[in-house]
Amino acid sequence: MPSLDEQFEAAVWIIKSLPKKGPIQPSIQDQLEMYSLFKQATIGECKTEQPYFYQVEDRLKWNAWNDLGTMEKDEAKARYIEKMLKMVEKSESEHNLMDYLDDPSVGDLVNLQDEFREKFAILGRTSMKGHEGKTVTVNGVEVKL
Repeated sequence: MPSLDEQFEAAVWIIKSLPKKGPIQPSIQDQLEMYSLFKQATIGECKTEQPYFYQVEDRLKWNAWNDLGTMEKDEAKARYIEKMLKMVEKSESEHNLMDYLDDPSVGDLVNLQDEFREKFAILGRTSMKGHEGKTVTVNGVEVKL
């Protein structure tokens, strides 16, 4: 079984590899939660000064991170992984996979399919729910789901 650090690194890689302007976007609340858990997991307790009120985005991020208080790094890593997997499950249930794969903004992901498969396997996921064993063609490339 992969260590917590290996699982966390896999989850971070997956999140960072997704297209920023893709067809599936997390809510602002989800983004803030992922940001704060990442900061807590990698740095620890928020000890930076609170941004000024007019620095709205920075202030929201700071508030989310600061709200985690003294949460241990390992707990933040575990919660980050859990949150990422819940977001994946939600996307799978709410979106048509083929519509997602046909979107031009995700074309580059096809080239990373082996890395995605490896990272998801570290997290205990080996296929797309409801598409186990299927193969589709995306931008002329065979992708095994």
